[in-house]
Amino acid sequence: MNPRQLKYFVEIARAGSITTAANALHIAQPALSHHVASMEEELGVSLFKRHARGVQLTVQGQLLLDRATAILRQLDRLPDDVREANGPPRGLVSLCLVSSVALVLAMPLLRMITERFPEIHLQLSMGMSREAQSMVEARRVDLALLPTAFELPRLKATPLFEERFCLFGHRRLFTDKANTIDFREIADRPLVMPDRDQDLRKQIERTALAQNCAINVRYELNNSELLRAAVREGLAFAIMPRNAFPVADLQDIALREITNPVLERTQSIVSMEDHPLTPAGQAVREVLIELVSNFISDGTLKARLLV
Repeated sequence: MNPRQLKYFVEIARAGSITTAANALHIAQPALSHHVASMEEELGVSLFKRHARGVQLTVQGQLLLDRATAILRQLDRLPDDVREANGPPRGLVSLCLVSSVALVLAMPLLRMITERFPEIHLQLSMGMSREAQSMVEARRVDLALLPTAFELPRLKATPLFEERFCLFGHRRLFTDKANTIDFREIADRPLVMPDRDQDLRKQIERTALAQNCAINVRYELNNSELLRAAVREGLAFAIMPRNAFPVADLQDIALREITNPVLERTQSIVSMEDHPLTPAGQAVREVLIELVSNFISDGTLKARLLV
């Protein structure tokens, strides 16, 4: 098995079709099918399930995709890694920010990296917690800032800050001027939440169970922008981290910090234990820690620093 075959395999997996992948790679479909057959023979497993619409990865194929993606990324970065030994950090670094803080951190981080390390190409993505975890586990990113990292195996995690949860809603839906709200008082309010695969939902439902308190989930939306939009429209309330709404978005939105019990979670910087960071990756990690520290200090980020 060689890097060219891995590249072909990754393209087929992403396209979901040998024909589509062959067109993208500018090679004949029979030749591409032959490469797949050779890989499957060498490994002694089936990598794809064939169906009328194309192909689908098997369990073994998904495992190879994760490893192949990491190997190809390392090969692409190898020249930069070697050159870094005699110069400033350089090359591609991929980082995923969990959606609740991405709007606050992304642009300042890009600006700081550009100013300090102009030869680093920072590739940013964002997603909800499950998406961010999957990207790290599949080695599609070098680093991520995400919650509940202690629950994930094979990750090197540094707790960075602790943030509290609030109940957000359109101002017209709140009838009092309080700053806090007991968790039990949320029970009869219509809520918009992500589905049960997301850490946010899991934590809220664990709390509801411990408090013997029902919650009224009216809408399920697996996208932070849609969650915020539902709140802005007054369709429902949302239980989200304090930093989920930028200050500019709070003109028509009110919030109540949740108490009795307090809901909070820890955000950590994570990477794979078996995938050491390059000097460029270490530089991005250090700048991210500095940025978070500064934002917590000046109040831009509402959280408690842990480093």
